[in-house]
Amino acid sequence: MSAPAARQARGKVTIESIELMSKPARMPSPAARHAFNFAGEALQGAWKQLHLGDLEPWPDAQRAKRLLALPGQPHAGAAALAAALQAAWRAYHEGEFESAHAQGMALGVAGASVTIKAGGTHARHMLGDAVARRLYVKTLIPIAEALRKTLPGEANSHYRLAYVLSLHLQNMAPNARLDNAQLQVQHMALQSALQIAPRHAEAQLALGIFHATLTGRMGAIAAKMRCGANATAAEHHLETARRLMPANPLAWLETGNALLTLAGMRRSAAVTEAFERAAKLTPHDAAEALDAAWARTQLH
Repeated sequence: MSAPAARQARGKVTIESIELMSKPARMPSPAARHAFNFAGEALQGAWKQLHLGDLEPWPDAQRAKRLLALPGQPHAGAAALAAALQAAWRAYHEGEFESAHAQGMALGVAGASVTIKAGGTHARHMLGDAVARRLYVKTLIPIAEALRKTLPGEANSHYRLAYVLSLHLQNMAPNARLDNAQLQVQHMALQSALQIAPRHAEAQLALGIFHATLTGRMGAIAAKMRCGANATAAEHHLETARRLMPANPLAWLETGNALLTLAGMRRSAAVTEAFERAAKLTPHDAAEALDAAWARTQLH
């Protein structure tokens, strides 16, 4: 086989495998995400650990006061908005992703962060079809764009947009043409998030996935020339994410997926170790439980 043909064949395998990796080998049991209770003050007590990856501010009354000035806000008081935001995040962490998404949507831009995180988690874990996931994720893009425009000084405003664009990319058809403009927006959003919050672990992870996905999909030379993506940067950002949130299964799960992509789906000891680490970690909420369960499916 010629070198160009080999690269093309390798790219095809990688793209199809990215689609396979964007959903579990089997859908997780609902019980896996309903074993968590954050009633009352439990949510605040667990908040720092739960949001070690994205550094989301605790939605107290002080936070709500700032958000009250945003357009389309249905609540007149900070206490009511804070309670509504906490209820939405509680639903998310307890595994009620669709409910969390709906509650966030009802709060407009003030609830966009939980809307996007809940919607993205629902798409990744609860929708088994790539087309359904892609269509669902598309509905999150304008919400993320509005959040970024409205609160440009916050890291998550940029990260949430990059997150949904990443999900959209991962669920594209194997022969779909990449949108250069969208890739640039995704990359710039991640860079902006990390400029504001260098210790944003999920943004570090997403940037690692960005480099790995494009390198695996396009090939090393084309990815570097077209998007500046490369394997070295992928591994650096993935390692940084694992260092910042070592107890989160997501960091290890996505490391395994990214290493598979970079290696053209050749499973190595490092890939297996990453999935094993993800599978063995004790989850802190429903989303982490699903990530750990997903990793376990990759070991069989």
